[in-house]
Amino acid sequence: MKKLLFLMPLMAILIQGCGSGSKNKPVEKTNVSENSGTIIINGSEVLFPLAMIWQQEFNKQYPKILIKNRATGSDNSLKLLKADLIQIAMISRELTVEEKQAGLYAVPVAIDAVLPVINFDNNYIEPVSMHGLPKKKLEGVFNGSIKTWGQLLGTKATDAIETFILPDTSGTSHTWADLLQMDVKKLRGTCLYDNLAMANTITSKKFSLGYCSMSRIYSSKSGSRMGNLYVVPIDLNSNGQADDNELVLDKMDDLKAAITAGKYPSPPVRSLYLVTKTAPKDAAIKAFLSWVVGPGQNYNIQAGLINIDKRTADKFVKMMQ
Repeated sequence: MKKLLFLMPLMAILIQGCGSGSKNKPVEKTNVSENSGTIIINGSEVLFPLAMIWQQEFNKQYPKILIKNRATGSDNSLKLLKADLIQIAMISRELTVEEKQAGLYAVPVAIDAVLPVINFDNNYIEPVSMHGLPKKKLEGVFNGSIKTWGQLLGTKATDAIETFILPDTSGTSHTWADLLQMDVKKLRGTCLYDNLAMANTITSKKFSLGYCSMSRIYSSKSGSRMGNLYVVPIDLNSNGQADDNELVLDKMDDLKAAITAGKYPSPPVRSLYLVTKTAPKDAAIKAFLSWVVGPGQNYNIQAGLINIDKRTADKFVKMMQ
């Protein structure tokens, strides 16, 4: 079957600046700070690669602040934060009402999107790309009530859908469940370890369907989809076709432009956060958080993520002073 993918018109979207308005050029060397201390950071595997870049670049200006960084998942990092075992938690979901009431302090540091993905060689890519998949149908796949591609597409096809999910402690799963208006613990499918495992698995299985962070879907160098992945258009208005604003397909720049222009909703768009137990008072932590929402935004694109809004960044810089 010929894939209609290459025949479909894509949106022509002017790419707008994001975050600090920079073009992600290397940060110029600044005066070395005498601030010192140790910061233990733990959490989201989506933020971890970016945090490692931040650590390296931050230490050029703050060589006496030691940063220890590890990826363990959003929910696990919050448990460690509450137990005073780390200073900063990296999370890829919104704080709950209870977590906010407990005084946790969240600083937005990047923008991401969780997108449905299938294998590019899937026999049903043509109807999927033309019509998209409405949230109600996706909910059926991930609650286990829709089991075949025929059920999903309204045909007599009997090929089984291989559904894959991430742990319910993952911020990616929380965002996906929020999109489908489901309890994260009720997502059904073969559970994989992280977003990288999800991308690799979907790439290798013809009839698979899963969800993944944009940071694992698009190459940060070329901006194109990686491997054998195809991003499924979500039929957000359930009109039976993939409209222009739902066609975020081949290029990261297309998705970035749609998100920046407010043409793609949240969820699946999400903010990523660095969280402290209370509003920070430690000079080393304040210096790090201020740097991350300032010059640190120049490195977000290297990890396949988008800068936060400049006004938001400026607000948090002022609060750290």
